[in-house]
Amino acid sequence: MKAIQDNNVLYNILSPLVQFGTRCHYQSFVVRGLENLPVDGAYIIAPCHQQALMEPLAVLNFAPKPPVFLARADIFAKPVIRAILTFLKILPVYRIRDGQSNLGKNNEIFDRSRDVLLDGFPLCLMAEGRHNDRHHLLPMGKGMFRIAGETQLKLGDHPLYIVPTGIDFDEYERPYANLVVNIGKPIPVQPFMKDFVENEPVALNEMRHALSTALSPLMHDIRHEEHYDEILTVSQVLNTPERKRKGLRNNAWNRFITRQAISQRLDSCAEAADPKYNSIIETARKYLNLCRQLRMRPVDAANHWGLLATLGAFIPLAALLVAAIMVPAVRWILLFCLVCYPFPMLPTHLLMRSLIGDPQFRSSVNFGIRFLLSIIYGIVISIVMACCGGMWMSNLAPLGAWWGLVAVAVVHLGAILAGPVVNSLKAVGNNLRYWFLWMVKPSKMKALRETQKQLGEIY
Repeated sequence: MKAIQDNNVLYNILSPLVQFGTRCHYQSFVVRGLENLPVDGAYIIAPCHQQALMEPLAVLNFAPKPPVFLARADIFAKPVIRAILTFLKILPVYRIRDGQSNLGKNNEIFDRSRDVLLDGFPLCLMAEGRHNDRHHLLPMGKGMFRIAGETQLKLGDHPLYIVPTGIDFDEYERPYANLVVNIGKPIPVQPFMKDFVENEPVALNEMRHALSTALSPLMHDIRHEEHYDEILTVSQVLNTPERKRKGLRNNAWNRFITRQAISQRLDSCAEAADPKYNSIIETARKYLNLCRQLRMRPVDAANHWGLLATLGAFIPLAALLVAAIMVPAVRWILLFCLVCYPFPMLPTHLLMRSLIGDPQFRSSVNFGIRFLLSIIYGIVISIVMACCGGMWMSNLAPLGAWWGLVAVAVVHLGAILAGPVVNSLKAVGNNLRYWFLWMVKPSKMKALRETQKQLGEIY
């Protein structure tokens, strides 16, 4: 049987396209710590797991060689899905919930996983073994560490590492959010091998503790689950003033490390029984309730623009709309771009909420649908434009069949610019709504502003 890590020409052709699509699915795709990937030995990439498919896609974008993934076995039930997942270099792992009789199949899977590492390819296992739609590190299973120990025995003196990898999504379901990958220092497996040989359960627990300790600081890990919503709200509401206080620019990485620092401080306050902790939680809860009454997200309510800045952003958009109506050339260009790549304007994530029960799968299914439709639509529109674009676009340029290549270029350019454009339009709309609420519900908006101010003063 052909090994799953063996070279596959079709996979090599499609992989760059998937990587491009993944990066376009986010406005910002930030990777830090690439220098931590080992060059002197085999390694297992161990990310946190808060989405179904999106973490593996993130790993695919930074791994120097095609990684092989392990995923829960129940998604392999249908033969067609199993064939697709195998093509994507994903192996099944059986859990107790899959039936006691199926656990024996893991022996073959672990053997194939060891072969992947012995051949010099990275193996990727989600550290927690199951996904979680919260910024919180779950307890870890032992399968990864058993594979690591058994592989290290075969490698002998050649080193094997486990690479802790924090992955942070500032939005779980909406496309064009921001993704941060934070790769930590590799954990060598060799120091655990004496215990692994003499007392395997002890060694597995030691490795699990080492990875958990290394992974938590690499991600946004809110440890105090009882007040998760309030702590997350504080980390969003106070993000901007904290960044300004530290002199940090407004980018995805700095927003991530600031959210992380605020949450860590609050977790420490809770552990130390700091008296002001309860005041912060109560104020954050009040802020959350006001946001719910106003139907505003806390992050939007906190990070609003001034009235003049909002009008300054809205007026050019209004002028462009008027120009599109009045000036034929502007209208044709905008319509052409929209026809070539309409997907940014489609709120497919809202459809996912009604169709997909598990929230951790929504973003993955949404990405898959948009990605496949983009490829199909891009091929169709380029053929159509090549065949007849010269007729209906002749008033702009006599390119004839070359309109097909223009359409391909616009599809790719549209995918790249979709995130910034869509998020800019959303920001203008959110800020217009913010100031509209000041007109129609001034008392509640004033209470919201005062609560935000109070939260900053207590913190």
